[in-house]
Amino acid sequence: MRAIGRTTVERLRQPEYTGENRCPPCTVVNLLLAALGSVAIGSLAPVAGVAFALVAVAAIYLRGYLVPGTPELTKRHLPDRVLRWFGKDPHVGTSVDLDGDNAVSSTDLDGDNAVSPSHLDVESRLLSIGAVEPAGEDLRAAPSFEREWRRAAEEVLDAPERRAGDVLGLSEPGIEDRGGVCVVADGGIEAARWPSREALVADLAAVPLLRERLSDWESLDRATQGRLLAGLRVFLTFCPTCGGVPAFREDTVESCCRSVDVVTYDCEDCGARLLELQR
Repeated sequence: MRAIGRTTVERLRQPEYTGENRCPPCTVVNLLLAALGSVAIGSLAPVAGVAFALVAVAAIYLRGYLVPGTPELTKRHLPDRVLRWFGKDPHVGTSVDLDGDNAVSSTDLDGDNAVSPSHLDVESRLLSIGAVEPAGEDLRAAPSFEREWRRAAEEVLDAPERRAGDVLGLSEPGIEDRGGVCVVADGGIEAARWPSREALVADLAAVPLLRERLSDWESLDRATQGRLLAGLRVFLTFCPTCGGVPAFREDTVESCCRSVDVVTYDCEDCGARLLELQR
């Protein structure tokens, strides 16, 4: 009987909307609707109201939502200010502004997605230390810096967990792929995330290079360090794991609550996402 019960539960469960993938805004909206429905039914038949509440909560627990089409409803009707209460601001975590106008780093080294100082001019800082150089009307990674970056990336690949632990100050570092992103965990608890393992390797390789060249690196807050690293990653000309060439593309990133148009920087060979820039 127990085995049959477990099988039924697993058949009803929707992993894409539960567990680590559960969406707080969708869950709250559905719980509110369940509460309203229970009160309405309970006003006519108390026992039926309680029964409806139990079924509704079970459905939300197992399936992530009660009302069919909830992801589309929240995407269409929930305002940004409500999403921000749940850390779902569509403007956080995807964009990097190379001109320094109130951007947010796509790589937040401490996982808090904090906004960096608006006066930070990423391009100027990278130019001042010789990490990038003019190339006509554009910029490119300085050849000497790129050579060091490549060598550092190869060293990181030998022990990425140890390097991540050193950079982030973790006692039990681990690297996992969760929901299409690369997560650095400390004893299984998420500490920070990157768009891919390749992006993580690129940043871990760049940290000692920037620390050596920026006298104030250690005094910078983690969000500012993340903006510099994400800005530098725009000039990455090689995939840290397969050696392929990255290229920019336009894409739409879908979540349960938002559709965001982005420009992506992906490896053309292995498809690794190195960066996302919100349009």
